[in-house]
Amino acid sequence: MSRYSPTTPTVGSAPTEGMTVVSKARHNFLLLQALVAVVLSYQILFTEQGILPAAAQLPIVLGLLLSCFAIMSAPDRWVRSRWLPGTLALGDTVIVTALISVGGSTDSDLYLAYFVILLIATMSQTPKHTFLLISIVCGLYGLVLYREVEAAGVLFEQHLLRIPFLIVMGVFYSHSVAALRSLAEHDPLTGLPNHRTFVSLADAVLARTSAAQGGAALFFLNLDGFKLINDSLGRARADELLKEVASRLTQGPGRGYLVAREGGDEFALLVDQLQSPQECAQLAEDIFQCLEPPITLANREIFMTTSIGIALFPKDAEDTEALVNHADTALSQAKDRGRNVYHFYSAEMDAHAQHRLELVQNLRRGFHREEFRVFYQPQIDLNTGNIAGVEALVRWQHPDLGLIAPSQFIGVAEDTGLISPMGQWILREACRQVKEWQTSGRQLVRLSVNMSPRQLSQMDLVSIIGGALQETGLEARYLDIELVESLLLQEKESNVKTLQGLKSLGIGIALDDFGTGYSSLSYLKRFPIDILKIDESFIQDLTTSDDASAIVRAIIGMAHALNLKVIAEGVEKEEQAVLLRQEGCHEAQGFFWSRPLPGEEMAQLLDRWPVHDLEAASSIPRAVRPGGIQ
Repeated sequence: MSRYSPTTPTVGSAPTEGMTVVSKARHNFLLLQALVAVVLSYQILFTEQGILPAAAQLPIVLGLLLSCFAIMSAPDRWVRSRWLPGTLALGDTVIVTALISVGGSTDSDLYLAYFVILLIATMSQTPKHTFLLISIVCGLYGLVLYREVEAAGVLFEQHLLRIPFLIVMGVFYSHSVAALRSLAEHDPLTGLPNHRTFVSLADAVLARTSAAQGGAALFFLNLDGFKLINDSLGRARADELLKEVASRLTQGPGRGYLVAREGGDEFALLVDQLQSPQECAQLAEDIFQCLEPPITLANREIFMTTSIGIALFPKDAEDTEALVNHADTALSQAKDRGRNVYHFYSAEMDAHAQHRLELVQNLRRGFHREEFRVFYQPQIDLNTGNIAGVEALVRWQHPDLGLIAPSQFIGVAEDTGLISPMGQWILREACRQVKEWQTSGRQLVRLSVNMSPRQLSQMDLVSIIGGALQETGLEARYLDIELVESLLLQEKESNVKTLQGLKSLGIGIALDDFGTGYSSLSYLKRFPIDILKIDESFIQDLTTSDDASAIVRAIIGMAHALNLKVIAEGVEKEEQAVLLRQEGCHEAQGFFWSRPLPGEEMAQLLDRWPVHDLEAASSIPRAVRPGGIQ
């Protein structure tokens, strides 16, 4: 594999707020420069020497005015083009030189000085370019001085002094423009090339890479759990982490290769002259190893991992744009497989991406067509055997595919933002259903509704839930809101205030899948938690694994010490239920008692309950015992 040698990048701009400011400043600067050229053209055409006849002056004035309007409305792609700055500067310099020659004004060389600076600043790409342009400018200026001396017979010292001043100012401004160009072409945080520059440089790398040299590979990296770090530690700490990751990549596995920041928490690495896919795999492992040492932020050790998508050139694509798309597709597959993994692109992934796009479209269409249903799974009081509550679970009743489990669409709904309106509908429908059961004289049960992280971030969540309770007439004391455990790491003040607002309404707060994330007693103390739900992964091995039983026993003991209710999920065997009751678990749910049921069937189950002990559970009809969609 060959190492990448940095070259002068082409003009580009990153899609960030800072780059937008730079682009606007450059746009205004170039338009002003073009308008000045028009004005100078007017001055040279209407000098005292009378170059133009009187009849031609009016049409030319109108033409110049139209030129001004045309320049002001120039397409952005023209203004952003690489050739425009140098062309304008060169044109302005030629016009001013002609103005001096025609007008014979010795003061006009002030105009020339200004535009010479622009010429050097906008056209210089390397020190050789700068030297060449300064030589040309000095030659032009010397020619102007010669004509003035020849006409006046006197050489003014101030005119000679302007030559070194022009050189110094030209070099100074060229450095300034180079800094501006670097800002427009690189990520201001990490100093790496931004996406647009990366694509341009990648084009050059791929153009000189032949099949005989072994091809190239594009690595797309996405930091695992970066949003959680950004939310919990703040943007400043997250920026420090990004800079450290960039440093490790450029000084480690990416040293000498083309490394860029694609935006957010994504990086790109292009490697050429690869001899085999095994080299890609080894480089991916090297990337994992370089990120393995913990990063210290705010006196905390953060362990950072990354998911990697890999696309090969020319096997997977023969141009940069397609290679980028394929690497991004492979990255999505890698993230679906879990953390800290890499995945090579394959043609089948395009079909998967197409399927996901169709799923998003069908999901939105299905939501507007009211194809979703709320199912309910009973939560059993382990001391009395009664149904103490129900958990609301959404199902998709697809007209062609039938009943679809949430595992197949909830992640997409979360990614697309559809989870917010869907969650509000589930909340209202579940509250309405439970209130209807209460009104019909059925036993009073609590309702548990899951709340996604995206929903919790809504500023008006408290008013939304309060409005649903008021609309349906359900009392707040019969509602529990379930949150995923990862939210405990997001110690944002807004989250704490939201949960406190829900508590003030009388709503219970449950912590779902407890034991699978970053549990901490300090987090449980800071957040107003009422209920811990033990994840089903611990319950499955409860009667066969000493470790699982010890963990469950510890969670129950901790909950008792903190005066929290404990609910076990995923109970499928009587032995599990008996052991949970012996350990002091308050409630449980699972297929041992019932699969999730539609509202009508759940009402029937409530009518024929109550069961007063666990042994009596065997009298439950098989129709509501294990089986069906989870």
